[in-house]
Amino acid sequence: MYAIASPLANKTPDGNWQLPGLKQNLFRIPMLGYVRNACEAVFSGLPLQVKLYKSNELLRSLAQDVKQGNIDVILTHLVRMAEYARPFKELPRILDMTDSIHLHYARMPTITFQPHGLATRVERSRLQKYESAVCSWFDNVLLTSPLDIDWLRRWHPGSNLTLIPTGIETSDFPFHEGPYDPNRITFVGKLDYLPNTDAATYFAREILPRVKQAVPKAEFVVVGWNPPLPVRRLARIPSVRVLANVPDVRPELAKSAVSVAPMRFGAGIQVKVLESLALGTPTVVTENVFGAFGEEGREAILVGRDPDEFARKVANILGDAAYRERLRRAGRRLIETRFQWSQVLAPLDRVLDDIAEMRPEKNPAPSLRIEAS
Repeated sequence: MYAIASPLANKTPDGNWQLPGLKQNLFRIPMLGYVRNACEAVFSGLPLQVKLYKSNELLRSLAQDVKQGNIDVILTHLVRMAEYARPFKELPRILDMTDSIHLHYARMPTITFQPHGLATRVERSRLQKYESAVCSWFDNVLLTSPLDIDWLRRWHPGSNLTLIPTGIETSDFPFHEGPYDPNRITFVGKLDYLPNTDAATYFAREILPRVKQAVPKAEFVVVGWNPPLPVRRLARIPSVRVLANVPDVRPELAKSAVSVAPMRFGAGIQVKVLESLALGTPTVVTENVFGAFGEEGREAILVGRDPDEFARKVANILGDAAYRERLRRAGRRLIETRFQWSQVLAPLDRVLDDIAEMRPEKNPAPSLRIEAS
């Protein structure tokens, strides 16, 4: 098995990937290489984020291993790595697409970000064509949200799209039975990620004032990494605090009366919602976020379709401890019955078992190699 991972995979502090027990080869792209790739992308027709991670060294290494018969399966993480698997039609190939990046970009026009406008339009057009083509290269394409699957089926009606939601390790997020602040509303996330930047700003400026009409003592706490200037400026608003680069967000979520995910664009499933529900913190989200959970989430997750409805549902939780208690227990139940890793990865086990049954037995078994550009 050969896994091709993007630079977004988790690293340990010493720069290695968090893949214990597996053989790892790292292929680093120097800054000059990124510049060259970006320039080539302008004329290539490929999405920028695909072309940006081009590494001839990685491709040569992969081709050599394929030639030597060392590989049973190629598992590719994210669409930006798909080009590496494209030539090897003789091997089973799996794409862990995770999200439809085209869906993410398609939702962005409702938001105006002047510096990103032209690049967004170009990337959106290229991604529609590219994601549709990519799906036909792979035997299986894995996605975390039914919304993303429905979106991709507009362009690719094939049957190889498989739903595998993001999971959570419940032992790492124990149900919180301790005290909490009855006025505290919390948003967590990587704050320099554009959908999170917008969500924090949207809630602070448009929803929080409406909440405070019903709950004057309500406080909004933004918790996350690398807050850009627009997020840092939110701390100037009364009843808003910004906690930057907190090493562990779990205590911040656990002591909150409610968490919010007011994402106006983006795709996939929001891990911040899984973490909140696991800890027992009720959550209010936008329709974009809720769609990843489907009908199973309706008992545990509240949806605000506009600022007034969003504010009303947050205020209801702040003002009713018994209602909050029912919601938080329903949230934990949802995690335990649907989103533990052993549950969400079962479809992937079946995919790999099917591939193993079709492939001849090899002896000795090749080692798994992790390639990251």
